[in-house]
Amino acid sequence: MAGKIYNLFLIRRMTERWLRLAPDDQQALLSKIDESLASTDGRRVVACDAYWCNEAYRGFGVVEFPDFDAWRRFADMREQLNWHTYVDSWSLLGTWHESVSQTEVAAPEPGKIYQLFILWNETEAYEQFPQTAKDAVWAKATETLQDTQWIVAANCYWSSEEYQGFGIMSYTDIDAVQRHFANLEKIRWPRYMRARSLLGTLWKV
Repeated sequence: MAGKIYNLFLIRRMTERWLRLAPDDQQALLSKIDESLASTDGRRVVACDAYWCNEAYRGFGVVEFPDFDAWRRFADMREQLNWHTYVDSWSLLGTWHESVSQTEVAAPEPGKIYQLFILWNETEAYEQFPQTAKDAVWAKATETLQDTQWIVAANCYWSSEEYQGFGIMSYTDIDAVQRHFANLEKIRWPRYMRARSLLGTLWKV
């Protein structure tokens, strides 16, 4: 598979096995994960704390790999470390979404609010629209993005039957988040799209 691969991860919790490790052992394991990532030329695009806005997930983020083979090598090295026994999480693989230019992407900054969205699919109401009406819905939705910046935008239909895509956007503050969602409500966005969102702030490491 040609092109970069984006791995979205959502962390539910660290397991009891992780919590029983001594702090030095925890750090040693994290260092091995970082070394594995570096050896495949992967990079963390963004990683966020989400514990402050929900009880189900502790955090989320996206890691970028130069190609699918690099992702597989990283996944294999992570498996050798039994990483799955230390963290309760789930993930999706995606490729860059063609509707968003990578020149529009902003680098993550401390102090901003980050919104993860995962798109299931369009609703029946949307599917019944003629193409002109669908285009109008998307045009109005695009207008609501004036206070946002793209961090990641990805298609994942090729790796999941359940989800179509995912992305992360940044906002200057929580007021900008509320304005965005208020504008989406005005155009009845939930009527047309089935999606899940989660807010976060940059991990403090």
